[in-house]
Amino acid sequence: MVVGSGMAGLTCAAELAAAGCETTVVSAGRVGRDGATHRVHALAPWILLTAPWVRGDSPERFLADLKRRGAGCEHAGLAEVLAESAHAAVVKLIADLDLERIDAEPVTLPGDELPRGVRCLPRRRHLVLAPLLARCLSAGVRVRERTVVFGLLLEGASASGVLAVGRDGGAPALLEADAVVLASGGGGAVFPVTTAPRWCRGTGLALADASGALLHRPGLAQALPVTATPPLFFPSSVALLRSRIEVDGSVLPPDQDVESTALAIARAVRSGAQVLLEPNGDAAAILPARVRASASFRRLGRVPLTVAQHHSIGGVAIDAWGRTSLAGLYACGEAAGGVQGRRRTMGTGLLEAAIFGERVARAVAGDARRRAPRTGGGAAWAAPAIPAEPTRLERRLDELLGPLVMVRPEAAVEDASRELGVWPSSPAGPGPLGSAAALAAIRLRAALAMLRSFREDRADGTAVLPGSGSGEVRWST
Repeated sequence: MVVGSGMAGLTCAAELAAAGCETTVVSAGRVGRDGATHRVHALAPWILLTAPWVRGDSPERFLADLKRRGAGCEHAGLAEVLAESAHAAVVKLIADLDLERIDAEPVTLPGDELPRGVRCLPRRRHLVLAPLLARCLSAGVRVRERTVVFGLLLEGASASGVLAVGRDGGAPALLEADAVVLASGGGGAVFPVTTAPRWCRGTGLALADASGALLHRPGLAQALPVTATPPLFFPSSVALLRSRIEVDGSVLPPDQDVESTALAIARAVRSGAQVLLEPNGDAAAILPARVRASASFRRLGRVPLTVAQHHSIGGVAIDAWGRTSLAGLYACGEAAGGVQGRRRTMGTGLLEAAIFGERVARAVAGDARRRAPRTGGGAAWAAPAIPAEPTRLERRLDELLGPLVMVRPEAAVEDASRELGVWPSSPAGPGPLGSAAALAAIRLRAALAMLRSFREDRADGTAVLPGSGSGEVRWST
């Protein structure tokens, strides 16, 4: 059972089917369109893939840069896998997704000394994941669309299925499986301003936390400066670095890196200041076409900016093959944490998803040959508690978490933790349940895991946090 249908989920499903495993992909939206992968091309002018490419570069030099940016916050052995596999993964992705390169040679990205950025577009302007989805379907992968997964079936100390509810409501469905893969994306949509689709609200975090599996720094994430008026667009690193950025009449220092710029914008927005981007010289040509066509840019030549939660760096703790601390449960893509540390390298999202999606499939297939037969007894569900008044909870989460993108004052974190930690539960059992309530439960549990991480990181830098295993609903089957 693969939860999520982005790059990680579909890569894993395709490899599992090729290995002869009966595989089902469960998607909260439409398969191939409900995850962050689908938004890649819409967010920026091109698809960016980063890997060692030119003479003099190597996996070892790439790894050194990953480690430098990670600042010790990555999990041992995972960055090594990404660095060693990146070049081959870029070549394979270009072929598998039918991409064409924009540049004859890779470009040098901000913060890099060597050119590693390969910029691409879909050759036939197709949806990014269309070729991979077609491969899954032709291999016999089953799909369940418009289905929200919000619980795990635990048989002893092993994951053996999921609890799901259709978007049209009704009774939760018990979907049994020999293994569960969390490829549900990151937790960007836990925050109200995000580049992530609404389904990426920390499903992996919530399910792992409720079942007591280990988490790796779930609060670590990348934020991006984006246009303040939806739909949100990332202006591109080059446009940001070549533009004049004004905060209430004062200009930010030039030559800052993107992360420093994002932090300055986050502080300004939190204080209520307006932030405007005014491109210098040819920087305007790099802006996405829809930004250039916006009323603000056409009238003033400037674009209002804010900061959005973008890519989850922390998540469910995994080993180099995507195994979690709970038998039968695996994670890959943004749902997993620890591949990169404090700062994420641009252009590695699709690569990380594809590399670890494939490795998880190999691990699942190999582990299945050694797994003891299921007994079918002693099973229980672990799921986040269904909150009372889910609509009001969603509004309150927006109010409490909106100001905490990048800037996280201790008092604000404590206040949010205190209020959300005692949010009342609904008496709902395994009867009819709305998907809105299930989605609110996921978001609340993921938010609490992130807030706990903010506090732990401040206190002692703890890298791996045990899932609390408390507050969940356990229903015997």
